[in-house]
Amino acid sequence: MPPATFFGTVTVDGRSVSDGTEVVALIDSKVCSQEEKEPDRKGTWTATEANPEYSIESGDSLYVVDVVSDSQVPGCGTNGAIVTFLISERPAHQRGLWKAGSNPLNLTSEPETSDGSGFNWWPAVAGGSGLAAAAVIAAALWQARRMARRKRA
Repeated sequence: MPPATFFGTVTVDGRSVSDGTEVVALIDSKVCSQEEKEPDRKGTWTATEANPEYSIESGDSLYVVDVVSDSQVPGCGTNGAIVTFLISERPAHQRGLWKAGSNPLNLTSEPETSDGSGFNWWPAVAGGSGLAAAAVIAAALWQARRMARRKRA
């Protein structure tokens, strides 16, 4: 089965990203993307002209990622599988559904932030699932509560 090709614009904190910014696709926390479309082009690049059909303006950051099928790499794409994306290791807000062929999807993300406790939430949100994610979130809540008690004391 051929891959699902996701493409569109990329922004972090509402701004275009640098050319070459890595965009990775995951299915159930497994990397299933093949990003390099041409020998000299890896990561994002800047649009040189507008494409109204896909809401692309000149100067937008663009990406193209092939998400391989389960027949190409076991555990990857099957019809309807949820595809999550990382933009330079930060989770994108959008998710896609795996379907062989072209899949337009504009991606956005926020910059890496911390809640002041020393724990960054975004890695758990990006790929964590099941008990592992629950353990990470529980540990983060415990740490935040501990820090709040120290401040009151």
